[in-house]
Amino acid sequence: MIQILTHRPNFSPLVVFMLLLVDHRLIVDSSVPVLQNPSEEYTKYVPIEELKLPEDQELVVRLPSNSLLKYTSYKDVSILHFDVPPDSRTAYFTFKAFEDPKSAFQRKCKPKDVTLHLKASSYPVISPENITFPKNFFTKDQRFKVYDLQFLSDEQQQRITIEGPYIGNWFAVAFVSWSDPNNDRIEQQGLAASCDTLLSAEMSVSRFRPIIINNGQEHEDNLTSHVLPELNGANITKDALNTSRPLRSIPPKQQKLKVASKSLAEGKSSRAAQFANTTENHNSTPTANNEIIYRFYVPDDIGDATARIMFDQVCDECPPVGFHVRANGYPLGGTDHNHGHGTIIRPNQTTEISIQFGVQPNSWHYALLTFVNEADESEMHSQANNSHTNHSLSYVLQIDYITEDSDNAMQKSKTVQNSTNSSSANPWEPTKFRRMNFYSLLRQTYREFFMFDYDLRPDVNGTVPETLNLTAKTHSGFAFDLGQVSDIGGTLTFALSMKEAHRASLKMSLPTQPPDLGGILAERLIGDPKEEVVPAVSATSNQSMQIVVCMQLGEPGEPEYPDKCRYGQRLMQASIIVNNTESMGLVHVPFPESGRWYVTMGLFCHGSGTARVSIMESVKEFIRKHQDMLADMRSPCDCAESVARYTSCLQSPDCLEAMNETETLKVKECIMDDKCSTNFKQMTRLFVEHHKAAMEQHVAVENCNTSVVFSVSSSPCVAGRCGRFGRCYHYMSGGFVFSTCVCSKGYRGWDCTEDSQVPTNMSILLATLLLTLSNLLFFPSIYMAVKRRYYTEGVIYFFAMFFSIFYHACDAGEDEYSFCLVKIGVLQFCDFYCGLLSIWVTLVAMAHVRTELVSLLHMFGAILLAFGTELNKQSLWVFLAPALTGICLISTSWGLRCAKSRKLFPSRRYLSVWLPFGLTLVVAGLVCYAFLQTKQNYHIVHSIWHMVMALSILCLLPSRKSFLPKC
Repeated sequence: MIQILTHRPNFSPLVVFMLLLVDHRLIVDSSVPVLQNPSEEYTKYVPIEELKLPEDQELVVRLPSNSLLKYTSYKDVSILHFDVPPDSRTAYFTFKAFEDPKSAFQRKCKPKDVTLHLKASSYPVISPENITFPKNFFTKDQRFKVYDLQFLSDEQQQRITIEGPYIGNWFAVAFVSWSDPNNDRIEQQGLAASCDTLLSAEMSVSRFRPIIINNGQEHEDNLTSHVLPELNGANITKDALNTSRPLRSIPPKQQKLKVASKSLAEGKSSRAAQFANTTENHNSTPTANNEIIYRFYVPDDIGDATARIMFDQVCDECPPVGFHVRANGYPLGGTDHNHGHGTIIRPNQTTEISIQFGVQPNSWHYALLTFVNEADESEMHSQANNSHTNHSLSYVLQIDYITEDSDNAMQKSKTVQNSTNSSSANPWEPTKFRRMNFYSLLRQTYREFFMFDYDLRPDVNGTVPETLNLTAKTHSGFAFDLGQVSDIGGTLTFALSMKEAHRASLKMSLPTQPPDLGGILAERLIGDPKEEVVPAVSATSNQSMQIVVCMQLGEPGEPEYPDKCRYGQRLMQASIIVNNTESMGLVHVPFPESGRWYVTMGLFCHGSGTARVSIMESVKEFIRKHQDMLADMRSPCDCAESVARYTSCLQSPDCLEAMNETETLKVKECIMDDKCSTNFKQMTRLFVEHHKAAMEQHVAVENCNTSVVFSVSSSPCVAGRCGRFGRCYHYMSGGFVFSTCVCSKGYRGWDCTEDSQVPTNMSILLATLLLTLSNLLFFPSIYMAVKRRYYTEGVIYFFAMFFSIFYHACDAGEDEYSFCLVKIGVLQFCDFYCGLLSIWVTLVAMAHVRTELVSLLHMFGAILLAFGTELNKQSLWVFLAPALTGICLISTSWGLRCAKSRKLFPSRRYLSVWLPFGLTLVVAGLVCYAFLQTKQNYHIVHSIWHMVMALSILCLLPSRKSFLPKC
């Protein structure tokens, strides 16, 4: 918005000069801090230096500075939120961390290591300590990719560039990098420079202009491949780019309109060049205008669509055409688990080409048509010589949504007719979606954060089915939605069992326990280890049943025997596998992504010949046949370290027969893993064919069925609890709430079950005894004070010893050997206060002032030290203030006595023996307290501090025989 200012003709030259000066400052000095919201006085914003963004980039998000904490658990993260707008081709996330001194008078802080993790749709699930996640966690391969960034807080810009980003919410968590707390030095506050680590963030995007197309609408266009001059990527000039044509070429039928408006097109040539898309293919041939992007919206209850493409004429010399479709993102991007659909078409025919692909209901989709490089396709080398020529290809595209088939529509009409005749419709009647039976679910939400569950819908009488029937003929499943912010901070849990006895343990009841008791759902979903195992239900006569469960965001998977799920063109590991010999299948999804989740279940029944042993024999035969694939396996393949052992075992029939199920499946997965084999796709296809052929003779009749009980629920932390040694808390950062576990007693991990750093009971007892019994050395100081008639000092030394003993007895015992007389906060205050007060009364006694001034100084110190201890008990000035004041008091008192008596005061023996020895002990204790303490040696160094301070009192407390000079 431009404001027009009207000035009077008789304005002051001084005012004009000041306005010009201010205007010049605003233009030149771009690093002046700017508050994003003036009303937020505590929100500090330091902008990232303005970059000259290219014309195709648009700044979308600029966040205020966030303060970063050192990572000890997930509660310490700072959450940053970004919203990627629609039609974004590339997203650029820029970050800058810097140190902000807490005081203007202190020196500059040393840059710290900063770690940042970025993920779409939900908070990143991370483990900075490299601790293995708990059992039954959702695999990271089935979730959005997490982008990692580690840098220094040295005010240097860092950038993450994401091609084809997911449209919508992105979350980043940032923190000062984790380091082993056992090796971190415990620093006295105020000795080192104290700074806040701040992080600024911005996001800019480059966008494209898609063509909106509707269901059943035909669109005619012209796909063009325009080859630019042979230039390196760094030498492509702007003039070369301006020779390219607009992104959306004009079809032949509209060429006459183009000729009629030639002058207008020339006037807009610069604008057309601005939207010219320049890409670099794998053969390093710069091309432009070789893609056309469509955008279409898929309504609810639509799972598949068909693209119909017809070329106007045969073009044998044209390169193949790629057709790519993706939901909520640029089609050629690969930022999430769902890379969409991709098909290669040869334009050597004019007949209609139909391409069927899966879609996500209630989502925007993008379809891309582009010429592809033949070098990328192994079977398309014959036309490589034509890759450096210009091509133009006219086509017609139509996208049709596939609705229910006729049988399902007829069945639905009968159901509607029957429901019309009856009193109410049957809510348990499944609907067809992608040729699977989907059951409708009802959500029930509870009062606590992230507490809800889904169950089958009740009928008019409120009755809910006890079990769900599965048949081998048709797969079954259900879909449920998670909110964008309100549902992503907990853990989504799905449990399934064939045993009717687990019905009560799988279903959630109303939360009657207070949150601090923890585990509202834990005992129901995980079970108590001390409970009796429910006896297995015997299978019917000669049948072996197995349920393959597929769980995924945005797309239902098709279960495939024995342990796979097919998502469009991708084959992935099943989420859960349950058979009639196992008690329960369980999967946890921490911080689940928002959107529509699908759970599909496939029942597979086999005769007596299809036991687990027969399945393993088939897998062993496959890996023996393809054992030559092991020779090429290198890191990061999981089998790389054991290649030699596996190879020798596969060559020995006895060793292969003795190989257990876990090792067998691991070798099989490595052969079909993209990290281990370059021919993983071919090996996957060969395994499916091999296993199908081996199992065909054992497959039983397809009309077998079984009943299952299931649970779909969400809860804080992991099923509402954090093991035995942790507590579940809710935290808020950046306006977003999340749940996390806070562990105790040395336990770590996502659910506080990792015990590698848990101290032994003997080490805990030893540390407690050292920290408490070391205070007993104050008894000689108390005795000496009373003997020398320092009664007030003796009382203070006693209470300093008393509160230090009980504070460490309460704090150091790790709940195993701890004893808390009162609240630990009260004990901590008394420990600090009495320690400071003992230092003060010792200095007053050393000053040897008149008796009437001693009580005044004692009260003066008692009041001010109580105030300082309550204000900040760990501040350096709380220690320095009484020490410096006491030193000044001693110097003044001793100087006046020396001047008045003309003699050395105190005695030469005190100055030459006891004072140096006492000061040496004090300095040694201060060095230990301020510079040598770590978490690992705290109990040793701090105990030394107790003993040194107690012994120093014996040396420094004045005695008439050694302190006063002889007459």
